[in-house]
Amino acid sequence: MKAVSKKNKTALPRPSWDELFVAKAILGSARGNCDRKLIACILVNNKKIVGSGYNGSMAGTPTCDEVGHDILNNHCVRTLHAEVNSLANSRGDLHGATAYVTATPCLNCVKDLGQHGIARIVYAGHYDNQDDGRIPKYCEQKKIRLEQICGDAKDAAAILSRIFAKLNGKGGIFEGFNVRLVPVDTAVSKASARIEQKWSKK
Repeated sequence: MKAVSKKNKTALPRPSWDELFVAKAILGSARGNCDRKLIACILVNNKKIVGSGYNGSMAGTPTCDEVGHDILNNHCVRTLHAEVNSLANSRGDLHGATAYVTATPCLNCVKDLGQHGIARIVYAGHYDNQDDGRIPKYCEQKKIRLEQICGDAKDAAAILSRIFAKLNGKGGIFEGFNVRLVPVDTAVSKASARIEQKWSKK
């Protein structure tokens, strides 16, 4: 007789597809090398990643992290935007695809995405691009769905926290470690408290 395992009644729900791809974009933004805004973009078609990129300088040229920003009209022009890099790195058909971006895309990037057939843009955080309302207008003209999945950084952190909680459970990479996402200042103060407690016992 074939053994049948019991259903895990305590299993936490899996992240939605939107949450999963936004989380991947958030993690990918750590590769960015312009700290004016660390941005990443993931292109997805039929639940498959077909392109990704982060904001950074041209390949083989100095980065903002290395030599500083090149500011023109209050914008750093040293870097290529994440959306542009994701299109350059794309493979496969982009018609009808979704772009997951960690912040509001600029007007030029919206037009680039639309020109390549992107039908939906999902972004995490709001970034003031000073576009005077042009982005929604151009999206409407091109029939691009523009959706904000996170109201602020706390919402983005909540998505990552739920994923971490899932991975703390049975079969997860953090099973038994009880990994949690906490604010940096909280983590630092707790670490300091542990160090002080350790030294006070000596």
